[in-house]
Amino acid sequence: MTSDIGLFNKHIEWMAKGTDLFAEVASLLDLQNHDRPSLLQSWTVAHLIAHVNSNAKALVNLTVWARTGVVTPMYQSNEQRAKDIEEAAKQSLEFLIEDFQISSQEFLESISSLSREQLDNVVKSSRGRDIPVSDAVWIRVREVWIHAVDLGSGITFSRFPDVLLDALMTDVVSSFSGRESIPVLELKAADVSRTWKIGSAETATAVEGSQHAILAWLLGRSGGQDLTFGTTDGAPPVLPAWL
Repeated sequence: MTSDIGLFNKHIEWMAKGTDLFAEVASLLDLQNHDRPSLLQSWTVAHLIAHVNSNAKALVNLTVWARTGVVTPMYQSNEQRAKDIEEAAKQSLEFLIEDFQISSQEFLESISSLSREQLDNVVKSSRGRDIPVSDAVWIRVREVWIHAVDLGSGITFSRFPDVLLDALMTDVVSSFSGRESIPVLELKAADVSRTWKIGSAETATAVEGSQHAILAWLLGRSGGQDLTFGTTDGAPPVLPAWL
């Protein structure tokens, strides 16, 4: 087996904790305020929960693919995915929160039922990238933790465990580093004495602050108010969307 079973189990643990956090934050919502805006532009909290539920069901598709060998994409198409979310978002918040618990459990059971050999089977992410199906758990980790913040009930990235913050930073920095037309940045987190580099040019713009504040900015969840930027005018560099 090439998949790291220790890392896989760690991701399962993070996913479980993130699922609990998302459910905790969702429980704080006013169930009658169906159209309350989330922190994601143009999406209500109903859209956001519908999206997270759709993600769990799509990841179940990948486990079916890995188990049977029958190509089972996460989504039929981006257009159908958007339509399904829009339709699901018409349901009550009570229904959507219950569906979150059900769909999350279905994915956990489905990925956990795969053999060690099956966890190595290659499937495709929603962006068409080849991945071992074991990576689906990390995709879900990101989904539940980050979108728990997006529900807008006061949870911030400072709530995240340090080891998870570090893993997310590594993932996000790696994603940005592989793109063209990205600002060259040197990210300095004094609270954990860590530095990350995005881009390969010798001259980089310094970004300084806490690790969770840097991550929030990289993910587009913050304007960088809690950070210091080494630009001429002190303004944050413009970043593309992370995903």
